[in-house]
Amino acid sequence: MTTAFPVIEESSVRTSLAGDISVCSQCRLCINLCDVFPSIFDALDGVTDADPHLLTPNQQNIFSDSCFHCGACIQRCPHRGPDSEHEVDLPTTFIDLMQVRQLNGYFTVRQRITNWVLSAHDLTGPIASPCATFVNWLMQRPDTLRRRLVTAVTGISSSAQIPRVSGQRFSTWFRRQPMAFASNRPQVSVFPTCSVEYFSNDAAQSVIGDLASQGRPCELATTRCCGAEELRAGRVRAFRKRVRRLTKLLGKESSKGPIMVMSPSCLAHLRSNLVPHCDPGLRPNAQMIVDRLRSPVEVLTDSTSTGTSRSSGTSDSRRSLLFLPSPHQDPSERTAIEHTFASETAVQVIGAMGLHMGTWARRQGSAEGARRTDLRMAKRLPTPTDAPRTVARSGLLSSQLLAHETGDDIVDPVTLLLSASSDEQ
Repeated sequence: MTTAFPVIEESSVRTSLAGDISVCSQCRLCINLCDVFPSIFDALDGVTDADPHLLTPNQQNIFSDSCFHCGACIQRCPHRGPDSEHEVDLPTTFIDLMQVRQLNGYFTVRQRITNWVLSAHDLTGPIASPCATFVNWLMQRPDTLRRRLVTAVTGISSSAQIPRVSGQRFSTWFRRQPMAFASNRPQVSVFPTCSVEYFSNDAAQSVIGDLASQGRPCELATTRCCGAEELRAGRVRAFRKRVRRLTKLLGKESSKGPIMVMSPSCLAHLRSNLVPHCDPGLRPNAQMIVDRLRSPVEVLTDSTSTGTSRSSGTSDSRRSLLFLPSPHQDPSERTAIEHTFASETAVQVIGAMGLHMGTWARRQGSAEGARRTDLRMAKRLPTPTDAPRTVARSGLLSSQLLAHETGDDIVDPVTLLLSASSDEQ
């Protein structure tokens, strides 16, 4: 049975977006973060009294299409949180606008194809992985003729950097690992999501290996996509079907232990959207699932909470470390990671820098904006010294882009956390 959800009124979404812009334009701290805000403020300069309510629907659509949900404005915005009378969240309002445009049939056939290709990972992933050699040959060299042909068919930008597809899926690797027998510790349900399932991710494999070495039992919960890009594409009906399926798969009665979501952005998405988009009758189950969701850092920290705490034991004191927290990481995770590296001689935590660039950064028309955003981020990093430095940050695509611009050695914070534990032992 299909549950009827309230239909979002287009007028209310556009009015809400105008209200957010009117607050946002007061401080303009976000103007140097990405292309969205300069375009907004330029448009405001062309209307009477810079009134956001006078912006046209087409202008609002352009703002929405320029956003690829990197999270920079969420980290920088002062008009959020308990100390503010506002709760500005332009990316979320852009998602609502995309849903309205999708439901009202405003997208062209080409736009609908692109939205589908960039959000149907459960269909494209199983096709790409067995053909990894061909897919990587096809996609790894930007601005080639073959990439332009892909752009013509799919709408994926010919200049976008594309992560390498792994020939072995994470779930295949996982099933071949010797797993710990049941113990008095609750079993960890591993939810890799598509970003780990289909792309090479040594950090995820290292986490599983570390838990196995501690005798912590693990099981594979599901390999399905979390649906974040589906929701951002405005495919809300497809996403709600996914939510029903995920609620059944993740809420198995056989396991009451933590559900470890391997990607920080996927974890944040599930925590925010699983319950609101769930059928009313399943919401208690969905809430119990959300309460069990954990990041790899939280699971690893919990695994050692009763024993010796993890601390850094690196011997190269000359090596500096920059930690760029993800906009999706919980404050407790940041604290745990910062505590791990407290003994390092040159550790800097750079706020508002751990941007996430997902599927929409690869869409035609967004790739250049993503690169400009990455260049702005690179310029905000401290000037490197003669000593080698490591940059710790999560996010496969965004880390790849940043490494391309800066030449830094960029690693997942989880990898450093595990390395610190290994050195200590």
